[in-house]
Amino acid sequence: MQSKIDATYIDLREKILFGELEPGSPMTFEHIVQHTGVSASMARELILSLGAGGYLTRRGRGHVVSSFTKEQVEEWRLALGAIVEIGALRLALVGGETLDAAEQFLNANVRDLSHRQEDFFLGAVAFTTIILGGRGSALSQLVEQFIPQAFFRLQWLSDVYAERTGYLVEASDRYLEAARAKDMEGVRQASRSFFDGTAPALHKLADEMAAGSYPPKDRHDGFHTIEPKITGAPTYAGSARAMTPLLSPLGEREFDAHPF
Repeated sequence: MQSKIDATYIDLREKILFGELEPGSPMTFEHIVQHTGVSASMARELILSLGAGGYLTRRGRGHVVSSFTKEQVEEWRLALGAIVEIGALRLALVGGETLDAAEQFLNANVRDLSHRQEDFFLGAVAFTTIILGGRGSALSQLVEQFIPQAFFRLQWLSDVYAERTGYLVEASDRYLEAARAKDMEGVRQASRSFFDGTAPALHKLADEMAAGSYPPKDRHDGFHTIEPKITGAPTYAGSARAMTPLLSPLGEREFDAHPF
C-alpha cells in the first residue's frame, strides 16, 4: 500500500502531465494542503520532489507547473541522445558478456510488452541505465543531473502521436548487431535512429500541450509507480536529491542578449 505522500506525488504528476493543472499556474504549499489533505511538511516535500522531477519550474521565489515547450523537450532529447550515444559506444567496446546481459534484459523486460504498459516504460528506463554503464555510472549520474524524470514520461506518452511504434526494440537490435561486429559507425547510427525516430511524436506532443490538448489516458497501469532515477537510485517523494540540476530548465533561465 502506498504512503499518503507517494500517492499524492503520483496524483499531482498525472494532473500535470494531462493538463488538469494548467502550465504556468502557481504551485504553493497552501494549494497542495488545501486540495490533497497532506500536512504542511509533506506539501513542502512534494514541492521539492516535483521540482526535482521537472514537473514544477522555479519562478522567482516560488514554483509553477512546468510548461513542456518544444524547445525544452528538444534540448532534453538532444542532450540525452548525445550521452546515450557515448554509453552505447563504450558498451560496444567492452562487448562480450556485458552485451549478452543487455540483450537478455531487453528480451525479458521490454521486447514482448505493449508500449502502453507501465512495465514497458520501467523496462525501457532500466535498459537505458544499462547502456549508460549501469547504476551509479558517471554517464547515468550525468543524465540524472541534465534530464529530469518528466522527460522520460513525456517520451513514453508521445507515442500516441507516432505513425508507428517499436523504435526502441528496432534500434536495440541494430545496436546489438553492430556492437558485436565492432562497427562503431553502426552503433552511432543505431543509437541515433531511436532518438530521431521518436522526435516527430515528441514534438507533436509538445505542440498539442501548448495548444491545451493532452494525450488520452490510454496507459495500462500507467501511473501507479514512482520510477527509480536513471542512476537506479530510488525516488523518494520529498527528497531534495538533485533538486538543483546542472542544466536548469529553459524557463528558469534569462539569457543576456549581449553575452559578450
